[in-house]
Amino acid sequence: MKRWRNSKYPISFLVGIIMLSLITILVLGSPLFTPYDPLEQNASERLEQPSREHPLGTDRFGRDVLSRTLYGGQTTLVSSILALCTALLIGLMAGLVAGMFHGSIIDRILMRLIDVLLAFPFMVLAMVIAALFGTSLFHLLLAVGAVWWVSFARLTRSVVLQAKNETSYDAAIVLGASSRVIILRELLPKVISPVLILATFELGSLILSVSALSFLGLGAQPPAPEWGSMLADGRDHFLQAPHILIGPTLFIILTVLAFNLIGEGLRDRLDPYEITGL
Repeated sequence: MKRWRNSKYPISFLVGIIMLSLITILVLGSPLFTPYDPLEQNASERLEQPSREHPLGTDRFGRDVLSRTLYGGQTTLVSSILALCTALLIGLMAGLVAGMFHGSIIDRILMRLIDVLLAFPFMVLAMVIAALFGTSLFHLLLAVGAVWWVSFARLTRSVVLQAKNETSYDAAIVLGASSRVIILRELLPKVISPVLILATFELGSLILSVSALSFLGLGAQPPAPEWGSMLADGRDHFLQAPHILIGPTLFIILTVLAFNLIGEGLRDRLDPYEITGL
């Protein structure tokens, strides 16, 4: 284990990358791995057990579960990644500004806003937005983007405050560099590594949250395939046909595990305290 820790690519990172690569290939190449339309219904084949024709069986409408699982991964993963990128961009900008102008009115306003959002349950906000604007995947992503950026902003601000104590920052001030130049050349490079590590862990949590809200009917709407909505659709037939839940459940677990392993590997590689063994 020590040899892997001192190597360029930690074992957890490699395992996570392999798992994520396989999942990505299956999801993006879903038309190549299954001949069935995920929306096509066949009443004569409803709730069939796994077979050669349908490796994961069929659901209550006779739709192939494997097809819906693979196509549903596109909806879940793409929506989660888009939400994460939006939250990451907002949080990064807010954290850089708050840290750069520490103690100013801008910093105080942003910190109070973050405190309010941290105290406001994410699920409740998603339900409020759904009640006001309707249930859809777009409104779900709107709720995610409105709340999920706060963790990135807090981390970015703390890293910026630490970086401002370094001599390179003082040298840039003495040389007369503008705030924009200092942010882009002195502060942003120091923020990238910890934010990237946090993003990999947050993406796993985000996939779980998006799936959970879709399970509650606040995300992707039927008949569109999505892992969370597939679980909700099959729960009434769990005792009769438990195979309906195997596909989306397995893919959610493996995808979240893959991102967590990648995050641990990046932390072991990029975190100076992990590298030095402190």
